[in-house]
Amino acid sequence: NREVPEILFIESNCIQCGTCTHTCPEQAISISPRFIFNREKRNQSRVLNQDTPFGCITCGKPFAPTSVIQKMSHQLKDHYMFKTTRALNRLKMCDNCRVADIVQDSGAINGNFDPLKQTSSKTLS
Repeated sequence: NREVPEILFIESNCIQCGTCTHTCPEQAISISPRFIFNREKRNQSRVLNQDTPFGCITCGKPFAPTSVIQKMSHQLKDHYMFKTTRALNRLKMCDNCRVADIVQDSGAINGNFDPLKQTSSKTLS
């Protein structure tokens, strides 16, 4: 759904392999063995997970689920590349506005960070 970030599921398409549960980065999916005998219900799509779209703080264009933006902002707030409010706010911008902001920010272009510094596992966990 382009309007609202959501995961739709059609029961009859599932073979219970577990790939979806293992690959979902948000752990938003779980499976349980079952069979729906009603063919009509089995072939209907159901919403498994839904989130509100996050609008770019510059232009308002929705570009990601709100929960993903909140999680990224929280996890990266102490990372050296996002130490300024302006840099951290780029996580809340769509691709076009993010690039425009980087071009306008002389600190981002002039190398206001150490490229040799490694990302710590604490920052990304």
